Amino acid sequence: MTSKYDFIYPWLNDNKIKNSKDYVVSSKSWLKAGGVIKNFITPEKIDDCVKVLKFFKQNNIKSYTLGNISNIIIRDGNIFTPIINLHNLSDINEGKINDELLLKVNAGTSMTKFSKFITNKGFTGCEGLVGIPGSVGGGIVMNAGSYGSCISDFLISVECLDINGDFKTFKKNELNLSFRKSIFQTNNFLILNANFIIHKNTNIGKQKTSSIMKKIIFLRSNTQEKKLPNLGSIFSTKDLYKDLKNKNIFFYLSYYLYKISSFLIYKFSNKNFFNFRKLAVKFYVFLLNLDTSKGFSLSDKTINSLVNNGSLKADDAIELIKDMKLKIGNCAELENIILDDIE
Repeated sequence: MTSKYDFIYPWLNDNKIKNSKDYVVSSKSWLKAGGVIKNFITPEKIDDCVKVLKFFKQNNIKSYTLGNISNIIIRDGNIFTPIINLHNLSDINEGKINDELLLKVNAGTSMTKFSKFITNKGFTGCEGLVGIPGSVGGGIVMNAGSYGSCISDFLISVECLDINGDFKTFKKNELNLSFRKSIFQTNNFLILNANFIIHKNTNIGKQKTSSIMKKIIFLRSNTQEKKLPNLGSIFSTKDLYKDLKNKNIFFYLSYYLYKISSFLIYKFSNKNFFNFRKLAVKFYVFLLNLDTSKGFSLSDKTINSLVNNGSLKADDAIELIKDMKLKIGNCAELENIILDDIE
């Protein structure tokens, strides 16, 4: 099958920019569903990124940047829009000033690698980022956070390229950061590096920070989906159950019944508490009247996570999430990104 983008292949190869054809999303993404990306570009140098963006600008080509494909649902079928992925740019460069840790982190670095690097240096404040299934670049786009840690807590600045391939640097106060928000969600920049400073008063020792991280890993394993393919949180919220109580009287009563029962059950039995959470999810699926018969359902650990029970059809996942969003209305905003109209 030919397309208007076919001339990209020889140009990439002539310029020795790493790329692959027919990147199968269903075998690579965290959801394990989706189509085939015909132009998957994985630069190994920043100069390559500049060349690619300038070439696209000259030829009026629109592209899209993907991180770890951990928060995005990509439609079924062939995807001809060129996709840029920076997983080959994943270095962490370290410096120190007066016992403060200075880091320049490539955008393709995984959040877990970033969190563990800081923890292993004996600095605290980033332990909660461990286990977030995304890249540092993607984490900055959505101002990711978990368990009391936020990627922007120690952020100084972000280095990126605009659509013309020109370098831009944004200071933290220029990023319009808020809960799961940044300027990068509404502006087309390719994030290259993020600069951080971890202050000396957060240095409490490697043993202590490792202990905190182990506790967070345990909590995450018991409260978030790990067994089945998923995309983390569907909605940007700290507590979707609490948000839904504002929908109507049934959800209002259900929320307080859920909270009181959770407290009492957890107090007497951890095992029964986790079994109770599974029943709560089923009850909320019933209240929302969601169709979970097409290979996708909600995690039995939380209603805020979509899981794949064995389907390759991303369109069915998109349909379920859109239906859920329609039914919860303005109670919460989507955190998962849906690419169903990409060319």
